[in-house]
Amino acid sequence: MREETRRKLERAIWRERAKKIAAGAVALAAIGLYFLFEDFDARVENVRVPGTVVSVGPLNTNSTKLVENGLSVDVALDGGRHVKVLALKKTDPHVGDHVQITEHRHRTGRVTYTWK
Repeated sequence: MREETRRKLERAIWRERAKKIAAGAVALAAIGLYFLFEDFDARVENVRVPGTVVSVGPLNTNSTKLVENGLSVDVALDGGRHVKVLALKKTDPHVGDHVQITEHRHRTGRVTYTWK
């Protein structure tokens, strides 16, 4: 094999190896970013927020067990926001009740509310 042909072949082989290494590095970086995002979403700051019950209604779901045991409660927070919270029927919420709900602030910026 001539020297020039050998060099071209080696360059082509190294180019293919570099492509595979780059693809693996990109995949590894994507997996790492996914786990980092999941870790941020798992870190939660819980804050008790006062509010007033605006309306109480049945859950809009396909699960009959959840419909039997749960309620959908609209709450007007003292800060001016309106949120929808799921509550058990045994808590017996009524329109006009002053309640404390829990605001969950995730590090990713997502905010969720629970009736605790």
